[in-house]
Amino acid sequence: MSDDASRLGAMMRKHLAAALAAGKAQARKEAEIIANVMRATAPRDEFELIRSIRVEDTDTRATTKGGNVPFVGVVVKAGDDTTLVTNSRGQKFQNAKLQEHGTKNMPANPYFNASYRRRKPNAKGNITRAIRKAWLNG
Repeated sequence: MSDDASRLGAMMRKHLAAALAAGKAQARKEAEIIANVMRATAPRDEFELIRSIRVEDTDTRATTKGGNVPFVGVVVKAGDDTTLVTNSRGQKFQNAKLQEHGTKNMPANPYFNASYRRRKPNAKGNITRAIRKAWLNG
């Protein structure tokens, strides 16, 4: 009986490892597609912003309460040190966020959230299919 349980545990670990690897690989592919859509829809004259859009691996995800939770996958980010802008009072702001939401002196040029929302259903479906296929094929 314990031999059956150990074989079942080994099989489950194998399937889980395959599903996690497939999910992470498909998540990276989908994130790259989303990042490319963001680059295509970002304002054309914002070269540094376009160059700053990237996909990064992550093991944790920030929560709304300021903490972190474990996470398997990747995140798409925009903005870095090259995209910081300074206002007339000397305050620094991230141009990626200003372009997305606009200011009182500049209209919004939404590229980040709109691209994400447009591709999210397809990405979720593709990731789910990859995980399910990997689990079944183990």
